[in-house]
Amino acid sequence: MSKVIKNIPNAISFIRLGAAIALFFLTPLSLPYFLVYGICGTSDALDGFLARRLHAESKFGSILDSLCDWVFYLAMAITMFPTFLAMLGWGEWAVIISVTAVHLIAYLICALRFHKLSSVHTYANKLQGLIIFAFPFAFINMVPLAISLYVYIGGVFTSFSAIEMVLIHTLAKRYDERNKSIFLLKRNEKDLQEEEQTKTQD
Repeated sequence: MSKVIKNIPNAISFIRLGAAIALFFLTPLSLPYFLVYGICGTSDALDGFLARRLHAESKFGSILDSLCDWVFYLAMAITMFPTFLAMLGWGEWAVIISVTAVHLIAYLICALRFHKLSSVHTYANKLQGLIIFAFPFAFINMVPLAISLYVYIGGVFTSFSAIEMVLIHTLAKRYDERNKSIFLLKRNEKDLQEEEQTKTQD
C-alpha cells in the first residue's frame, strides 16, 4: 500500500485539528459554527475507521488522534462556556465537574501504571464521545428543562464510562487500547497473550 494512502487517516486528523481551531473564530450556536463542529465530529469517526480498514494504524496516528480530540473538546468547552454559564445550574455543574474529575483520575492512573496519557476505546467510551459531541445541540432552543435532562441522563452514561476506565487502568496487567469493556478484560488479555505467543513461535 502506498505511503500516500496510509497517511489519509492522519490527514483527516489534521483537518479536525484545523477545524477545532477555527471554532474559536466562529459565533457559538450559529450555522457556520455547527457546520465546522460537524466536520470535527465526522473526521473524528472517520480517521479511526480508515486507519483500521487501511491497516494504517501507528503510534504517531494514535497520539495525533488523542491530541486532536483534546483540542476539539477544549475548543468546544471554551467557545460554549458563556452559554454553559448562563444556562446551567449548580446541579448540572456538579455532574459535569464530578465526571470530569473521575476521567482525570483514570488518565492519571494510566500515566502512572503504563506511562501513557491515553484512554481505552471501550463501547461506553464511544457512547460517551457521542453524548459529549451532541451536547451543544441541546442548547439550540435554550429550553432549561431539556438541557437539565440531557446533562443528568448523559451524566449516568458518562459516569459509567469514567468509572469503567478507572477500573480497567487499575486491573489490567498491561495497556491495550482495544479493551472494549471491563467485562471483557480477562478475555482480551488472554487473546493478547495468545497473539504474543504466536508471534514468538513464528
